[in-house]
Amino acid sequence: MREIYRQTIHLVFGVLIAFSVLIFKKQLIIPLIVSIVIGICLYFLCKRYYIPIVSDLLNLCKREKEDGKGAIYFAIGMLISLILIDDIKAVFFGILVFAVGDSLATIIGIRGKLKIKYFGKTVEGFLAFFISASLILYPFYGTYGIFVALISAFIEFVSKKIRIDDNLYLPFIVAFIINHQINICSLMNFI
Repeated sequence: MREIYRQTIHLVFGVLIAFSVLIFKKQLIIPLIVSIVIGICLYFLCKRYYIPIVSDLLNLCKREKEDGKGAIYFAIGMLISLILIDDIKAVFFGILVFAVGDSLATIIGIRGKLKIKYFGKTVEGFLAFFISASLILYPFYGTYGIFVALISAFIEFVSKKIRIDDNLYLPFIVAFIINHQINICSLMNFI
């Protein structure tokens, strides 16, 4: 049940931040930096002290031995995307695909029956990510959106083997692939 709460928060805040990117664009960089600094401070404070609401929320949603690092990594991943990717629409979709796909992959994957032990994931979780990402991207990018959905779902699927929190890199990777659509499509046609 704890993971459901966690992923619901991940989903809601991720979607809100994605739409904030569309509205505020690069102006979100400073608030994100401030949020990251505050998040890091709260992370260390909560390890030593009880902070009303914050500690309760962390206790409700934390994974074992994590204490909210995922949220900080997610903010850093979004910041990296905002700084390095010029196309705001690509950043928006990178964050949105990750927020929705990652949350649904976990929520559905928890109950999945087809486990791939090597990756520590389920086929159902992979499909949840892929289908949700496809539904988000296809109306705007057509078959290229499905390609991006497949690549991002695969990266999320193998993320435990990468050993870097996927919150850090997946929003950026999705945004990067979308941002370089013309170059990648040209390469795919060349091959």
